[in-house]
Amino acid sequence: MTNSAPDPPPTLKAAEEKFSTFLASQEYPKTICWLTPDDLLVDSKTHHWIRVRPNAATHAEQRYAKGLEGKLGIELRAICATQAETFASVFVPEDDLDAQYHLMGLGLKCTCPVKRYSTSTVRNPLKWLALCLRYRQGRNVRDLFE
Repeated sequence: MTNSAPDPPPTLKAAEEKFSTFLASQEYPKTICWLTPDDLLVDSKTHHWIRVRPNAATHAEQRYAKGLEGKLGIELRAICATQAETFASVFVPEDDLDAQYHLMGLGLKCTCPVKRYSTSTVRNPLKWLALCLRYRQGRNVRDLFE
């Protein structure tokens, strides 16, 4: 599902409010946790494993600021969700062609997958390492962020 707004809000915090409202309308949790591609693994049964890290919010703020500077549009993209949290990323097109390819307008675009996959969070670094060794060669999760 997709929802667009004409102008992106001046801060990620303000954009989160719009995104949260959109997520609730799609029956996703309104609590947003930001991800980087290194924080996600997907196993062969499409179960999503999330490494929760506090610095992911800083990365999202930097991406959002880059999107404001580029004036090519910004997409807040839900990747997956647990019962309580939606895990999302900030997508910013590289150039006009990339923006066209991703059907971007100049404003804020909010998206979420129609199909929801089971999702688990991992806080233990040893468990994350074991999951990486097991699933890192699986599905290319970078596609979910581009």
